[in-house]
Amino acid sequence: MYLMKFYIPILIILIDHVQTFYLKCPFDTIVTFGDSHTDTGNVYNLTEHHWPLVPPYYQGRFTNGPVWIEKLNVSNIINYAYGDATIDNDNLVAGFTGPNRTIVPGIRQQIVDYLTVTDISKIDLSTTLYIIWASGNEYLIDSSLSADTVITSLIAAIYDLLVVGIQNLILINVPPIQSFPGANNDSRLNILINQHNNYLVINISEILADYTTVSIRIFDVYSLITDILSNNSMYILNKTDKCWNILDNHIISQCKNPDGYVFIDDYHFTSVIHQVIANNIKQFILSSALKNFSSSKFYIFICIIIFFKTKLQI
Repeated sequence: MYLMKFYIPILIILIDHVQTFYLKCPFDTIVTFGDSHTDTGNVYNLTEHHWPLVPPYYQGRFTNGPVWIEKLNVSNIINYAYGDATIDNDNLVAGFTGPNRTIVPGIRQQIVDYLTVTDISKIDLSTTLYIIWASGNEYLIDSSLSADTVITSLIAAIYDLLVVGIQNLILINVPPIQSFPGANNDSRLNILINQHNNYLVINISEILADYTTVSIRIFDVYSLITDILSNNSMYILNKTDKCWNILDNHIISQCKNPDGYVFIDDYHFTSVIHQVIANNIKQFILSSALKNFSSSKFYIFICIIIFFKTKLQI
């Protein structure tokens, strides 16, 4: 009995270490599709390094440092996101970027590009996480579009991935664009974005009823950014103005302390906000692993108890 009392704390520590290791390694590959919030230089390369302007933008990112996907500490990231992308160029509205209004691949076109060069049969889909962040560029390009129309297009993009057998998908909803410096608290955007995010939840619930073995989760960046903008206790002082103003590829004005701002320009976050987003998404990803782990934790504990009990009886 004394030995059992001695071993119990060790067992608890052992299980906690197993849990920690497990939670740090839920996926070894992340594949991303999206727009400027996720772009790590695709538009910069597409425009032959003419846009975004470097400096002040960081190495082709639409911010002053690495973006959120680069802050997840995952070694194998495959990123198809292009700045100013929409969901579907062919069936909805095409996104364009830079002074020359260069057309960029929409999210459905990004998925096609990925599937064209990828042999899905050779991928371990159980350890591959797909992330789509469509942040509402359609509503800025075409004011006549309804949330229902845009969501229908996004659901089609999701099915493009589901039909090839993906197992893990995270969708990031639309942030509160109406609160961005370039939107001037547009009430129309406020209504559209709330409708969009609500329709997304409803449609994903319907998909999950048919795809019961697939994990599809929605990360609520809308609420996260809203909390940042309304939280007076945060060290970020400026939550309304943009850090710098760039017009026709020329710097008009530039702040001295980007880390003190939420917004780097009219529609993009500073790198410090990308860090906040990354921290929250990491916890979001790990919470899924924790959920899966909890069901097996008790089983592991019992097995170890039986093992040590057997040893003590010998």
